[in-house]
Amino acid sequence: MKSKLKKSNTMLIGAGIFLSVYLLIAILFGTSLLSKAIASGTSNSVTKVTIVKNW
Repeated sequence: MKSKLKKSNTMLIGAGIFLSVYLLIAILFGTSLLSKAIASGTSNSVTKVTIVKNW
């Protein structure tokens, strides 16, 4: 019984470390992409769409 608990605890710790590293990489990658998009968005022409409501 103790060996099963020890194995499951080790797997939970491993999964927690994996998820935290994955989340950190995703946040860093997302912020870098977002900053590149904002930097290139200022130089690109922006298409404006006008919405007309028919009353």
